Formats: sequence, C-alpha cells, structure tokens
Amino acid sequence: MIRRIRHHVETHNWFAVFIDLLIVGVGVFLGTQANNWNEERIRRSEAADYRQEIVSDLKANEIDLVWRKAYYEAVRKHAIAALAVVELPSRGEGEAFLIDAYQASQVWARPLTRTAYDEMIGAGLSRNMGDQATRSRLTAYYTQIKQFDITAIGVTSYRDRLRRALPYAIQADIMKRCGDRVTTLSNGVQISALPERCALGLNAAQISSAVARLKAADLHEDLTRQIADLDQKVAGYERFLGLATNLRLRLQSAAA
Repeated sequence: MIRRIRHHVETHNWFAVFIDLLIVGVGVFLGTQANNWNEERIRRSEAADYRQEIVSDLKANEIDLVWRKAYYEAVRKHAIAALAVVELPSRGEGEAFLIDAYQASQVWARPLTRTAYDEMIGAGLSRNMGDQATRSRLTAYYTQIKQFDITAIGVTSYRDRLRRALPYAIQADIMKRCGDRVTTLSNGVQISALPERCALGLNAAQISSAVARLKAADLHEDLTRQIADLDQKVAGYERFLGLATNLRLRLQSAAA
C-alpha cells in the first residue's frame, strides 16, 4: 500500500492518493474498533466470571450467617442463664452455672467472605457488574461488611477475665465435653455449633472452689457487657443475611 501511494504521488494522481489514504484510514478505524470490541467482549466475560464468583461467595456468606446467628444465640442463652445466677445466687451456683459462664465466653470470630469482590475491584471491572442500582448495592454491601466485621470479630473483656478466673482443669473438661462441634460442608465452609446439653460430673469441692474464684473475679458488669455485645452480633448477622440474599438474587437476575 505504501508503494502504491508513493507511485500515485509521483504521478500526481491526487484522487488516487485520496482513495488510498481513505482506504488506510478506514482500515485503521476498523482495526481499532475490532480491537475495542474484542477488549470489551473480554471484559464482559471476565465480569461475568467475577459476578458468578461473587454469587458463590454470597451463598457461602448466607450459610455462614445462618449458622453464626444460631451459634451466638446459643452463647447468649448461656450468658443470660449465667447472669441470672450471678444476680440471684439462690438460683443455684452449681455445675450448670460454671458451664453457662464458660460457654458465654465462646466466640466464632472470622470476617465474612469477600475475596471475589476485592479481586473484581482490583481488576477494575466494577462498572461491568450491572446497572447503577446493582453496582450501588454491591458497594454498599461490602462497605457495610467491613464495618460490621469490627463487631463480628470483636471480643469483650468478659472472655479474658472469665478464663483467667475459672480453674483450667474445668475449662479443659468443658472444651472436651461441651466445645464447638465443627462440620465442614461440601463447599468447604466450616460451621460450628454448641451442644444443647453437656455434663462434667464435678464433685462438690470442685464446684465450690470454682464458684468462689468466679465470685472473687466480680464478673457481673463484664457479663452484662458481653450480653449487649452478643445482642449486636445476633442482630447484625440477621440483617446481613437479608442483605446477602437480596444482593445475590439481584446479581443472578442481572446475569440472566
């Protein structure tokens, strides 16, 4: 083409030169457009892959949230039972009280899954994830997760003070007989649950000594604060379960 243009210039065939340049320009334009279309196709394909990965993460979060809400409801039940005895010892400062006091300090502390979302942001594909409303909900969900994780992972002083005061032998027995029951699901998500019932078989001297140590530690205020924290966790897990479900359904609808 260059040789042809040079020939037409040398022969002063300006019309032919114009046609040649026009052909070159159209070719460059079409080549650029084809490249842009191909890049856009690749970006749409990558965005679709990330969207599916985010949907998978949201499904995992939904399972996680259901079980963690149930877990902390069980912890809260133990905490309420322990507080009742602390405030009214005549209810019975026995083995059940020691178990309740310990189980009230249990935690399941890990952040919610957001790997696919962070990778998608890093790849610069946020604008390919759906319409403005969908993108806004996606951003809002993961921004709020970052904030809620502070509460979800947070641990009050009660856990530390209780586990300093309760004799270790009793703690070890509770962990063995009444500790978390961990199950790994087919998708790799691990869930935990506390047993509904458990017994240690402590004798009267062991119970009396352990109760005396807990009384000396004066855990009333810390236990009260622990229950307030558990209330926040349970409410937060319930709220985020709804948010995760709604966002997943919206992303699936956008992909359809």
